[in-house]
Amino acid sequence: MTEEVASLVEAYDQHLGLSGRARADLPHFAFAVAYKIDDPVIWNCMHIANGEVIRRLREANEKLQRFTPIILTPKELLPASQEET
Repeated sequence: MTEEVASLVEAYDQHLGLSGRARADLPHFAFAVAYKIDDPVIWNCMHIANGEVIRRLREANEKLQRFTPIILTPKELLPASQEET
């Protein structure tokens, strides 16, 4: 973990309002933002791939003048034919 990532984790802890086990997901956000990962694939739809959390992440990154990745779930990456099976 770099200083940049650790700093982002701290900032997200303050801005995102996650609690309990959800706070363990903060490094996922921080690494994706620090390394400008365009489309991180996230399995955790409760804590991360959640519309409200994504909105707060975008707002936090605007304040921090940081890149915000497009957060996707594995289902969103499947071709339509595989999704139906």
